[in-house]
Amino acid sequence: MIRTQISLDEQEYALAKEEAKALGLSLAEFVRRAVREALPPRGEGPWMRFAGLVETGDSRSSQSVDEVVYGQKD
Repeated sequence: MIRTQISLDEQEYALAKEEAKALGLSLAEFVRRAVREALPPRGEGPWMRFAGLVETGDSRSSQSVDEVVYGQKD
């Protein structure tokens, strides 16, 4: 692990510290997780962070993805 130093304004620090405490984490672990979440997944394109994010409500949507993307079949 590499040690680094960051600067936060007073409000950012207080909010981060409060959120870390609420999650039962140290401030350092909270910041590590925040950085990890902001980075693209390892070995995948940045678009992969959005995979599975949208739901259509249609349980058969994966079977009709071409219609959704390209329009109705002729």
